[in-house]
Amino acid sequence: MVKKLFGASFEESNKIAYNLFKEKKWYDTGAEGSQNIGSRIFNIVLWIAFSIGFYGIGVGMPETAFDSDSVKFNLGDIYYGISNFNFLKSLILWIIILWGLLLLNIFPKSNYSVTRLFEIGNLFFITLLCMLSIMPMSLGMTLGATGWFGFSIICIYGLIFFVKTLVSRIRKIKTEMYGELTDSSFNIIMDKLWNFLKKIWLFSLAIVVLNILILRIGMWGSFSLWSFICMFAGPIYFGLLTLFSAGTLKLYVNSFYLVKYAEQYRVLWKVTDEQWYGKRRAKKLAKKKLKQERKGK
Repeated sequence: MVKKLFGASFEESNKIAYNLFKEKKWYDTGAEGSQNIGSRIFNIVLWIAFSIGFYGIGVGMPETAFDSDSVKFNLGDIYYGISNFNFLKSLILWIIILWGLLLLNIFPKSNYSVTRLFEIGNLFFITLLCMLSIMPMSLGMTLGATGWFGFSIICIYGLIFFVKTLVSRIRKIKTEMYGELTDSSFNIIMDKLWNFLKKIWLFSLAIVVLNILILRIGMWGSFSLWSFICMFAGPIYFGLLTLFSAGTLKLYVNSFYLVKYAEQYRVLWKVTDEQWYGKRRAKKLAKKKLKQERKGK
């Protein structure tokens, strides 16, 4: 039977869980989250600031970075490469709107598990916007510097590295929950493919450099020394993409199981009503319990 990442029982999920109200991870959003109105309104302020910044990086910067005619003449190939990612403008705008709709829900949440769901959604949109916003300048510069031929080689390495790292991270999390597992055929293929690419990385790099200098396959414009600098923007992008995706995967998995087994974790961690429901609802519950106790007497 195939063990699924999001198919664990409460006992199995508890093996990777940590008490959100006692422990703090570097990538965590905190146990208080958006339980109070001040935090929820502040999230909207952050949304405005981040949206302006991400829109400027993803849309404004690619349009204005090469305004000068002399720059366009000397770095025409880089400019052309970046212009190939203009299709991301509308997508970035739509992601900003969807993220804003999530944060505009400033009403108190029923309990902390629901709050956590909104927090994770907030983190997801920040990560997604960040990756989309830096894509035009990073991958666009690499495309302009290396042409379609070199760009394809860099993307193959970047995507295989991303998928292999993500698969390894998933395998590690599943092993923590279920114990030792037999590797799937996909995992084995990804490992072998990445090991092969590592063996020929020097040859691949030589081909890319040779193409920039002499062959010029899939390239446009004249040769520029800037190509040897801009070509590394792509690998940096894939490194960041892998870090933000694989690095926070366990946080998403933990949050999923917190929502799925909310009551069990509340009992296990001995969470107070104030921590779980917020101060206002905790007071109402305390009054309700007091009335019930008086009636019992």
